Amino acid sequence: MHQTEQEVRHIFEWLCETPHPSGGEQALAQKIMDRFAGMGLHPWKDAYGNVFCDVPASQGRENEPCVALQAHLDMVCAVGSADYVPERDPIHPIERDGCLCTAGESSLGADCGAGAAVMLWLIEHVEDHPPLRLIFTVEEEIGLQGARQLDPKGVEGVRSLINTDGFHWGRIVTGSASGVRESYTRSLTLADAPKLPKGQAYRLTLDGFQGGHSGFDIGRKHENALVLMGELLRELRMESPFALIDFEGGTAFNAIPYHCRAEVLTIAPVREVIELIAARIEERWQAHEPNGKLTIEEIALPEQVWNGDAASGLLTVLGGFADGIYAMHERIPHAVADSSNLGHVYVKDGIIHLDAMIRCINAQAEQALQTSHRMVAGMCGFTGEVTSRYPAWKEQADGYLCRTAAACYRKVTGQEPEIMVQHVGLEPSLLLEKNPEMECICVGMELADCHSPKECWKLDTIVPFVQMLTELMCTL
Repeated sequence: MHQTEQEVRHIFEWLCETPHPSGGEQALAQKIMDRFAGMGLHPWKDAYGNVFCDVPASQGRENEPCVALQAHLDMVCAVGSADYVPERDPIHPIERDGCLCTAGESSLGADCGAGAAVMLWLIEHVEDHPPLRLIFTVEEEIGLQGARQLDPKGVEGVRSLINTDGFHWGRIVTGSASGVRESYTRSLTLADAPKLPKGQAYRLTLDGFQGGHSGFDIGRKHENALVLMGELLRELRMESPFALIDFEGGTAFNAIPYHCRAEVLTIAPVREVIELIAARIEERWQAHEPNGKLTIEEIALPEQVWNGDAASGLLTVLGGFADGIYAMHERIPHAVADSSNLGHVYVKDGIIHLDAMIRCINAQAEQALQTSHRMVAGMCGFTGEVTSRYPAWKEQADGYLCRTAAACYRKVTGQEPEIMVQHVGLEPSLLLEKNPEMECICVGMELADCHSPKECWKLDTIVPFVQMLTELMCTL
């Protein structure tokens, strides 16, 4: 193993020891600040909890413009094991097939822990650099809240900002989509379960799907388990009446759902009917989701079931809600421009919750998707609100920073980088509002299946990524 790779991995594993879900990053923030203090640096926090640390320039470069390196501290804690508690448990990285991952109990947190680890490595090893500012934001995964609330002094005087939240080695991102988080709710009324002499209750579980990031993975034919379960239940209702006992699935606005569970009460045993319906739907997903499966369990008859209107409303929303790709980019081949993800359905305190996320390059598409969602949800008894929104990051492909980063990539690899606008929410969209004079890029290593327990980090991209950033520090 290359020494640099080993050192970066060691820092990442050090980060993983401290839980850091969105809203629970402060223990890790303090740990990083203590590390800086131990190096003789003087870190500080703004009122929202974002962490900053200035690193003095190398001798002779003191008067050069400041360069910022930036990552977010929080992670999407996709849980793959009932025993795993994100707020309590550390992450346990393992190596498998040339990648760093977990054993499936949780997501890895390489988004954005990998970038944070490289930043910490750079300031401890790179000797030739301009004045640097390290910025670690919080609550990125719940609407870029740290960047939104960031004290403008944190980017004051910065000429170039390098965001390390990229998922693909060899890609330089110079713009990004807007993001809108929507929450829809309706009250849930329960009724006494009907007395059915031949009645049977079933727990239906869809699991094993790839899931993933609703921006990076939305164009990869990763099935939405919520949408599939809705289709299965609607077809079942055409074959046999049933009452809904319970329904839940997905994990977050911005994660493609990889599991869903529904419990139903039927007037008679219908296992074979469910299996036939599932087999028809499975034909569509098997080619690209071979690990997706339906489990059918017989369970005890319930005492209560959902009110019929609530059950019908949910099943109709699951069928009519715009989910997946809405439009492809007009200029960039194979790039998604506008999309929607129905990410989480759950019941809490007698309220049915639906959480969704819209990502758009085109402002008109964003408005059209919001209107469609409001109409469908409204007809099904749901009311909604936008819980957060961030703007698109207007493309900066012709700037000095992008050109210099591309030259450094060519020097390290001998190849041309891919320069593009990306279908994700990235913090430069909000940081640029606080310092419009900055140039920004987003770069990173190769990550896959982020926001899911299958998340992995391709280890052989660590060293070239570090080499590129080291070269960039020397050149800027």
